[in-house]
Amino acid sequence: MNHKESIHFVRPPALDGVELLVAKASSHHWRVYHEQYAICANDEVAAEIRYRKKSKPILNRSTSLFEPGETHDTHRVEKPQDFAVLFLSADSMKRFSEEMDISGLPHFKPDPNTQEKVYASCKRLHASILEDDISAFEQESRLTECIGMLLSNHAEKRLSPVKNFEKPPIYRAREFLNENFANSVSLNEIASIAGLSRFHFLKTFAAEFGIPPHTYHIHLRIERSLPLLRRGMSLCHVAEALGFNDQSHFIRHFKRIMGITPGQYKASNKIL
Repeated sequence: MNHKESIHFVRPPALDGVELLVAKASSHHWRVYHEQYAICANDEVAAEIRYRKKSKPILNRSTSLFEPGETHDTHRVEKPQDFAVLFLSADSMKRFSEEMDISGLPHFKPDPNTQEKVYASCKRLHASILEDDISAFEQESRLTECIGMLLSNHAEKRLSPVKNFEKPPIYRAREFLNENFANSVSLNEIASIAGLSRFHFLKTFAAEFGIPPHTYHIHLRIERSLPLLRRGMSLCHVAEALGFNDQSHFIRHFKRIMGITPGQYKASNKIL
């Protein structure tokens, strides 16, 4: 039996800096740049994820984690997928890590976690968010339990920082895009910041960050549109603020990346 794709976003008022995406029967090719932590509970899946330059199969009842500033690409999708993704702001994650005596932002292992207890903790959290009669106290407790388990079971130990370390020029080019996400950028300009020829810059950027620089620029704009939409800004004003040619241009890119229109995202609720 065929099921229609369903994608919903839920923002629980009691959990600051938290948003939940619930996808059912999704065949969408997810190629996404995040500025938040993304914790994906894979319910029924048959695909691979390319992340940090490596492709890994994802399994049913596993958990995948993605860090801020990273891109992941779902491919080899063999059937419609059921999964849920919890988005957590970097500030919120930092508060949790400090409570567990972890300095700075945590760094997670790239391979999907297949421990049943981790997946089950994620699902208990999701249920507390999606059910109407759950108290804020229980939601906060479930979130703390889930993040604590992830930090205990999935975080990598950080190496001691290298003194006088300077990031490669390709990272300076990415910072330039981050700072000029709403502005027009030329290939000549961005390649010169990296100190590379245009051809070498395109090849190096895609190899390092998983997507070409022009695609990264669009994904960054879409990511920056989400808080504006949550605050109720109109689509035309969001499109203008982010440097899109017009509202239809913004809507087209949003739908391609997020799987739903910005209007649907803006009106997201808990009805599944």
